[in-house]
Amino acid sequence: PINAKVAENNHLNRLQPQSLPRHRRPELQRHNSINPTAKPQQQPQNQATPQQSRSARFTEAQWEAQVYRLARRIPTLRIPHERKGIVDLYDVSDDWIPIYDRSDLDGFYMAIGTSGNQFKNAPVVGHLMAELIDRVEAGHDHDSDPLKVKCRYTGLELDAGFYSRNREINPNSSFSVNG
Repeated sequence: PINAKVAENNHLNRLQPQSLPRHRRPELQRHNSINPTAKPQQQPQNQATPQQSRSARFTEAQWEAQVYRLARRIPTLRIPHERKGIVDLYDVSDDWIPIYDRSDLDGFYMAIGTSGNQFKNAPVVGHLMAELIDRVEAGHDHDSDPLKVKCRYTGLELDAGFYSRNREINPNSSFSVNG
C-alpha cells in the first residue's frame, strides 16, 4: 500500500525515468496497479508467437522488477508479502504502428496492432475506417492507390497508406507506445 499523500501526488507518473513502470494507480483495499509499458534497455521484450503457449501469471523476476522499481521511486510504498497480479498480451505490429486497412479477403477490414494505446483516437480511426470501407466497397483499389482521408474537424489529411498491412516496417518508429 501507498500512503495517502503519495497516492494524491499523481505528478509522479510524469517524473519517473523510462525504466520504471509508466502507469500506476491506487486500487481497492490498499493495492496498487502497476502497468509497465516501458522496459529498460537491458531487458528483452517477451514476444509470444501463435505457436507458443503462454501463462497469465507473471514470473517472480517480472514481479520483483516492477514492484522494486516502483518502491525505489516511492519510498513509502510497502512491498507486499503476497505476489498478486495479472499478466496478459496486447497486439502490436512489427513497428508498433497500427494497421487500419482492408484484408486480403474481400469484404473484411481491420483496425489492429494498436497495443491498446489508440483508445483516444477511436473517433478518428472510426472515420478513417468508414471512409476506407465505403471507398473500397465502391471499387477503389486501396492497395495500389492508398486512400487519403480528410479529418472532419481539423481538415488535416490522413494518408491511410501509412497504416497499410502491406507497408514496409518504419525504421523511424519509436517501436513503443511512447511515440
